[in-house]
Amino acid sequence: MYKEFDSEDNAIKQNGNGRQYSNLYSVKEFSKTYKIGINTVYRLCKLNDFPFIQIGGKIYIVADEFIAWVKENRGKVV
Repeated sequence: MYKEFDSEDNAIKQNGNGRQYSNLYSVKEFSKTYKIGINTVYRLCKLNDFPFIQIGGKIYIVADEFIAWVKENRGKVV
């Protein structure tokens, strides 16, 4: 049986643009959206505090947490 989505789950489930989760970006989507090279995105994912999740062999960046990560690291060279 499927679990019912609570309000937080509803905030990140399908947003109607063909993306499964509105808060998760594949490396390719993230690279295109934020205009950061794919190789740079993979390097960022190697940082200890970078907000990503790996599901199987795919890496997804958590968009909301990325914005907070940028604010925390403003002025730093990463």
